[in-house]
Amino acid sequence: MKQQLAGSDERDDSRRVSAWGVVAVVVVLLGALAYFHALQKRFEIPAEMMPPAQSAPSEMPGVLPGR
Repeated sequence: MKQQLAGSDERDDSRRVSAWGVVAVVVVLLGALAYFHALQKRFEIPAEMMPPAQSAPSEMPGVLPGR
């Protein structure tokens, strides 16, 4: 009888450890996502400071139209 209880206790412990492992992985992933999001926001260039984009490559200086 004690062997059966010992076996079920070991299974319960392994399930408990697995559940904590899953929770730890999820917390680490969410923390990493929050960190990278904060980094992106910190180094993001505001739209009014960005140079205007060129509308067409043919407007580049030194390039003749039609060639």
